[in-house]
Amino acid sequence: MRPAAVISFVLALAPLAAAQADVYRWVDASGEEHYSDRPVEGAELVRTTSPRPPGPASAPPRAVATASAAAISPAGDTLASRDAERAVAKDLAAQRAKDCTEAKARYEKSLQARRIFRTLENGEREFLSDAEADKVRVGNRVTMETACGKTTASR
Repeated sequence: MRPAAVISFVLALAPLAAAQADVYRWVDASGEEHYSDRPVEGAELVRTTSPRPPGPASAPPRAVATASAAAISPAGDTLASRDAERAVAKDLAAQRAKDCTEAKARYEKSLQARRIFRTLENGEREFLSDAEADKVRVGNRVTMETACGKTTASR
């Protein structure tokens, strides 16, 4: 009975041993990510079955955010977190572009306005002096340069 248990145990583990392979990632010309067990020119090794040298003793092991992640990079980042980082970067770029557009519009409007006013709590308009209006224009310019970068200053 014992040899049969050992044989069935070995046979059960055989597919697991065969399934382990190095995993390579590369990005094609259209920007799509691909994964394979065969290296391609320019591919990055994202998972290996080879033993790695131990890291620094003081560095604690990184926890993986989700147990269902299919592929893990050497740094421990999941593909989902990479996608999330890209999405956040895209959203930030869109927000910065929106902020820049709004700041440019405010600055241009303040330059074109003959008089600038502020609205009081009771809803009435209080017109600013020329010196106060210039301060508002300078502030709008600084806000625009902050949102858009200094390159807009030369335009």
